[in-house]
Formats: sequence, structure tokens, C-alpha cells
Amino acid sequence: MSKLLISLLLLTGCLSSFAQAAAVHRGGAELLNPKAYAIEAQASVFSTTAYFDDSGTELEMNPESSFRLIDTDFKISYGVSSNLEASVFAKVRSVSSSDGTNSAANTGPESLGVEGKYSFEPINKIKYALGLRYRKTLYTNTEYAPAQNRPVDEVILGDDGSEYGIDFYATFLARPWKLDFKMGYNSPPNDLSSEIVYKLEAMYQFTKFGLFAGLDGIKSLNRDQYTDTPLSKPILNTGQTRLFNSLNREMTAPYLGFNYNFDKFLFFLKGQTVMSGISTDKGNLVLAGISWNSVGVTAESVKIDSFKEYHIDGSVLKVSARGNFIKIDQGLSTDVEKGMKFDIYQTDYFGGNLLVASGIVYEIGSDWAVIKLSKKYQEIQIKPGFAARGF
Repeated sequence: MSKLLISLLLLTGCLSSFAQAAAVHRGGAELLNPKAYAIEAQASVFSTTAYFDDSGTELEMNPESSFRLIDTDFKISYGVSSNLEASVFAKVRSVSSSDGTNSAANTGPESLGVEGKYSFEPINKIKYALGLRYRKTLYTNTEYAPAQNRPVDEVILGDDGSEYGIDFYATFLARPWKLDFKMGYNSPPNDLSSEIVYKLEAMYQFTKFGLFAGLDGIKSLNRDQYTDTPLSKPILNTGQTRLFNSLNREMTAPYLGFNYNFDKFLFFLKGQTVMSGISTDKGNLVLAGISWNSVGVTAESVKIDSFKEYHIDGSVLKVSARGNFIKIDQGLSTDVEKGMKFDIYQTDYFGGNLLVASGIVYEIGSDWAVIKLSKKYQEIQIKPGFAARGF
């Protein structure tokens, strides 16, 4: 676990050295801007405390046995267009199991995958998206006959094969609240039964600190080919767990967590407990991770890159006490008209142009105009000398 934490800290340092924008806790339907990209790394530890059998009855775990699973996940996403996002992801896994007498461990690359999301036009404050994903494990498990001896010092990394699914996302934005919903169809590896996966989450975001709580779940479609003949199911060296080679698995797992925005990246920590299930493990999970994303192409960046579209170039002379009105040094003599739109920029001697606000001409004179601000893009106090560009 210490190596995983060191890896996360190293990645944190790399991200902070070239980040351009504050990372955010994105809902499932919140896609990246065009030409933006995001990097995420996380590590989780799951420890088994009990089992759920094929009927959902909780079974005690042998006090002398143990099972622990550590996952390290990496994901890179790219905003292909305003409504399309593509991602690649990878998982490294470490498994350790003991029955009190014999112990086994296995560590290695677990899987690689790709994902695509398409977003639809939002309805009021709700964003919608549809996602497709595919994952392939990087190993193949050995199957054993019931009477065949199995190596006691070996344990598998998980269910082998291909997994694919389609997911529907909906994210309700009502700052500082954010409500997130996901429901999808999943076809797991190892010929396991197809299933419905779902997620519900609520988040409250302060300035930099955010709290979130949610529920992850799996509902089986009961299509396992061994549903009526469970004793005929091939045997795998799973160790002291029922997470793998399950039979119509189901799970309900609530969680709590928080995130903190360090401007250049987002750190998040989550604790989760599997409360109920079928053909799976009861246990606890702790997850820590970091993420970062660039800005990409926004409406504001398009304006910044399009100075040639501005017809008037002036400067701010005065700012009202509340900051809602500003006076500029351009007026009727330079063809400024009432109702004309202006963008306000913070400029510097090195050619930097930061779009701060927009507004319309409210009052006008021969060589001056008063602009009523209608939108602010940055939490920056407008001062005399800022550039005012009209179009």
C-alpha cells in the first residue's frame, strides 16, 4: 500500500507542475470541453469481513482466514468535441488470501479498457449523457475439476475475459448542490450473468472543500448458465473470497467521501461498505485519488482568440462602488452605440488577456460610455486600466 501512496504523490507533483485549471468533481453527464483532457489516478483497498451465499444469506468468515484486494486505477480522458468524450483506462491489482494455514498472493496488470460518452442538450439544470465501455483482462485463469488438487500458494487476480456495457447518466446542477445518477447494462467477464449497475450520489461543494455521499449497486439479470446447476460451475483458485466466479451476483454498497480542490488538482477520499448482496463478499473499502483537467475550448477562450471581431478598443476609467457599472473612454465619437456589447479584459505587458466580464452600453456621451455588467467570468476586481472591447 505504501508503494501505491508514493505513486499517487509522485503523480500529484507531476500534475501540479503543468496544470492550467482547477480540477472539479465532475458528474457522470458532465463532459470535458473540446480539446480538454483529464488525468486521474486512484488506489483502493477492500477487505472481506463476511460472505453472502447464492441466496443472499450472510455467512461468517473463519476468524483465521483473510482476503484483501488492492486496485490502482489510471484514466486519461479527452474532449473530442462539445458533446463527445473519449477515455482509456488501466488497472493494476494486488490480491492476498489466507485460510489460516496457507497463504497466497498475486500482483500484476489486471485490465485495459476504453470508454466513450455522448452528451445531449441539457434540459433546464439537468445534463444527460450516454456511455459505451469495453474492458479486457490481461490474464487467463486456469479451471479445475472438483476432485483436482489446486496449488495452495496461488490465487487469481479476478474474473478473466472481456467486459462491455452501456450506461445512461443524468447530472442535476443546482450549485452548491450536485445530484448524479447512473444506470447501465453490464456484461461481466468469465461468462458471468449480465446485470444492471446503478449509482446515486449527492454532493455539496464549498469553495474548495466538497462532501459527497452515494450508493453503488448491482442487480443481476439471473442469466448465469449454471443457475440451476451451481455444482457444475468450473472451479477457480479464488482464495478466501466470493468476489470472483460468482453466481448471479448482486451488491448494495453505500459510501461517504470528501474532495478538496488545490487549484491545480483535486484530491478525493472515499469510504464504502458492502451492506448486502448475493454471491459476493461483505466488506469495507477505502479509496484515495487525485485528478486534474485542462480547460480546453470554451466560449470565453473563443472570444479571447478573436480580437479581430471587436470594433472598439478602449480602457476602463471608473468602476462603481458595487462593481455593477463601469465607465470607459469610448463614446459617440468612436461609434459606440447604446446597447452595444463589451467584454472586459485584464491585460499585462506580456500580452496576457484574461476575460473578466461582459456587459452592454447603458449610458453614453461624446467620449465616454457607461457599461452595465451582465456576466462575470472571473472572481477578479475590475480596475481602471482594464481593456474594454466592443462588438
